[in-house]
Amino acid sequence: MNKEKITTLKWFDIAILSLILTGHGIIYSTIQYLDMLKNPVIPYPDLGFSPIENYQALAFLLVWLFVAFLYLLWRNFDFSVWLRKIRLTPWVPLQALGFFLLAALVMDVFHLLSYEFAIPAIPSFLPIVADFDLSLVLYSLLNGFYEEIFFLGICLTVKPEHQKWAFLYSLMIRFAFHTYQGLGAAFGIGILVGSLFFFLYQKMNKKNLLPFFLAHSIADMIGLSVLYYFWQ
Repeated sequence: MNKEKITTLKWFDIAILSLILTGHGIIYSTIQYLDMLKNPVIPYPDLGFSPIENYQALAFLLVWLFVAFLYLLWRNFDFSVWLRKIRLTPWVPLQALGFFLLAALVMDVFHLLSYEFAIPAIPSFLPIVADFDLSLVLYSLLNGFYEEIFFLGICLTVKPEHQKWAFLYSLMIRFAFHTYQGLGAAFGIGILVGSLFFFLYQKMNKKNLLPFFLAHSIADMIGLSVLYYFWQ
């Protein structure tokens, strides 16, 4: 007799999937942040990557996604829970662009208020243009899916009464995932942008994760800023 498929995840599922999908990233991010503390003269890392590094990172993400898939398969999870929320509609490009612009403005205002705007934690578009290639596009598309399927998909696939705690947990992990860019940027991306994406997602009449995947990908490709392009 086939075991009935599960449509929500337990706390231990979230913990195991966190370890699989974000454990390595949090360890790397923490090490990078500690290195920054040891060398305060260079507070922000170079966030640009070569095509080979992009392909290596892409392969790395695919491996961890496959491991997570195997775990969910073993748990007999009903993947249609997410597939129903990934839809390509005529509005998706505009939604993705709008979500990106909102997130970028949130980060810009945060940097202005926290006096960090003069030294942006996210690389601006102009220095990236020369190195803009297929590897960056592919990696950004996969990474946008990778991170948001965890934060908005996995973490929120719990019973309604547990969603508040799952949301707060997702913010904590999103913050820890980005400390390599400095605590200021980690707060902006992890708490502010994470809260914005959650709010926008919750306000959707018909939940659709695709615009968030793409908005995140745009940020990975050109940087999470709008005003900085003009400021410089």
